[in-house]
Amino acid sequence: MDELLDLDDAERLAEKIVPADAWSYITGGAGDERTLRWNREAFSRFRLRPRVLIDVSSVSTETTVLGTPVSMPVLVAPMAFQAIAHEDHELGMAQGAAAAGTLMCLSTVATATPSDVAAAAPDGPRWLQIYVFRDREV
Repeated sequence: MDELLDLDDAERLAEKIVPADAWSYITGGAGDERTLRWNREAFSRFRLRPRVLIDVSSVSTETTVLGTPVSMPVLVAPMAFQAIAHEDHELGMAQGAAAAGTLMCLSTVATATPSDVAAAAPDGPRWLQIYVFRDREV
């Protein structure tokens, strides 16, 4: 694929690269996948409204998310076991997010430790998803 024009193009390319079992995990949802369907339906209703004949030479996409400054309102959500998809796993994802000026939230069940992620992207924000398990031995 020479050019990615939309998220569907990116998804098709990823499916060719990521191992099949990992792809199934990444693209699947829990239970009957009802929430997954609802999310896809909700995102399909978003529209970008082009603004013509308007000076966009000094537009900024910068914002803050819960007090954390980011370059754009696009964040990397927590995803477990990223090592099944790529050898750079959460370390590469954190580096990419930091390079883009946005943040990655590290999953409770990541394949990298918080300290390793912090070392890999020292200038990136440090967000961590926490599941509080009843069994404190987990």
